Amino acid sequence: MLNISFLGKIKVEYNGKSITELLGNKTIALLCMLALNDKKYVSREKIIAYLWPDSNEDAAKYNLRFNLWLIKKNIGPDEEGNFFLCVDKESCAINEKYRYACDLLEIIRFKPEEKDTVEPLLSLRELFKGEFLEGCYFNNCEELNEFILFERINLEKKKVCILKRLAELYENQRQYDSCLEMIREIQEIEPYDEEIALKIMDLYAKKGNNAKAINYYNNFSNILASSLGMSPSTSLKKRYHELKYRSEENQKDAELPNQNKNLEILIYGIKGAKFFGVSQVIAQILEQADMECVTQLREIYISDLWHIQRKINNNAAKDKELSSFMVPSDCNIINAFAELLKIICNRYSITIRVNEMKDLDEFSQDTLMYVKKLKIKGINITQEH
Repeated sequence: MLNISFLGKIKVEYNGKSITELLGNKTIALLCMLALNDKKYVSREKIIAYLWPDSNEDAAKYNLRFNLWLIKKNIGPDEEGNFFLCVDKESCAINEKYRYACDLLEIIRFKPEEKDTVEPLLSLRELFKGEFLEGCYFNNCEELNEFILFERINLEKKKVCILKRLAELYENQRQYDSCLEMIREIQEIEPYDEEIALKIMDLYAKKGNNAKAINYYNNFSNILASSLGMSPSTSLKKRYHELKYRSEENQKDAELPNQNKNLEILIYGIKGAKFFGVSQVIAQILEQADMECVTQLREIYISDLWHIQRKINNNAAKDKELSSFMVPSDCNIINAFAELLKIICNRYSITIRVNEMKDLDEFSQDTLMYVKKLKIKGINITQEH
């Protein structure tokens, strides 16, 4: 089995044994040119123009023959007996039937797809152990050095593409810390990208940390001003002011005394309709309570409750965004419901009267029993007969 690594420390292994030191830098460069053409033929003239531009014709042809011979000598057939190179008088290529592994090919073949999963993408990310043909510079080979620089830029773009896809998958799974890790890695490559900055602010907000999002904006704004002499874009400023306003309003609400107004909620059960009882409680809270209280609920909890009570959010565009989330677990819905009650009880007391507990769906019965055990101040749950 042949295994070639062109990123970071160059490695060429055949049948588990390193043959890197048996190949010269020009041989490695030739291998790289052939690999990048992905088993398509490359003319001898093109190879010579890159690798031996200053040599006379005879010397250049000899150098190419010698390097091809060096490859054939050290890289034997694959498990099915296929030879590595296909060579004729005009051109050469890697045999399309030859089976081998190459970090460069795995990366350049990647294209984002709906069926992508995290683990294979993490494996691709691990391939970026260093620069393409790290430390290589070829004297008097201007085109070759430009080619190397060009491929380094392309590979950097590929890395960003892979990291963005990973970030999307993590965000869809609500693994916001892992998503932030990927986005931060992109930012190391593109430090002034305002879309990345906006994404970081949104992720902090989804984690319920508006203060951190605001602090990040201030730092990013300072970096733009000091490095580029620019101020943030309109969209970035708008998001900053939204988060700042929300943070200030939450602070004001937290300082308001409990108004002790009682919310009277009466619910009926439909035994076979899961979530029905809890959904009624949420709907009646939304009808009776001040909506400013509800907006204090973290977005992650809103998205969980939205799946059982659409009235939790009446913005059509937001509905479309929330519907892209996967259906939450029962545990997430219960926790989100409890958090909603805790926030409402900062301003109100709540009496939940159940018309025949036995008629409630099992989920709603268990959830209300759990709320009772939490002993949230201001909540009273009774049963009507």
